[in-house]
Amino acid sequence: MATTIKKMATPIQIRQLHTIYRAHHMTDDDKKDILLKLTDGRTNSTKFLTAKEATYLTGYLNGSSGYQVSSPSDNDKYLRKCRSGALKRMQELGINTVQWACVNSYCEDSRIAGKPFYNLDTDDLLQLIKKLESIKQK
Repeated sequence: MATTIKKMATPIQIRQLHTIYRAHHMTDDDKKDILLKLTDGRTNSTKFLTAKEATYLTGYLNGSSGYQVSSPSDNDKYLRKCRSGALKRMQELGINTVQWACVNSYCEDSRIAGKPFYNLDTDDLLQLIKKLESIKQK
């Protein structure tokens, strides 16, 4: 099965997006949220966008018609991507993601999510991904 190699965003596109971020007075959290939504939880960093995603995000942030980042609560596919992103990060931290009891036990900790994994909605999952990224960096 052949894999498709996606062209990454160019340095010019990345600089352009950072200029737009500054013009809109976006915080780091704002940027991370929109990037996670745009990439279905794949990344929260501008430098890991594909060229197509960067072009789309530029149009969206500039208010061009026809561009919108989908609402996560209405999209089952988005929920699955967020769950997958969270599980991937847990796995990188050494959590046994094969056994749901381990995943739920980890998520139920009040410092992590405060409820079982299966009760997390997309907003909870995005917050969880942020926490797991922070834990990974430490």
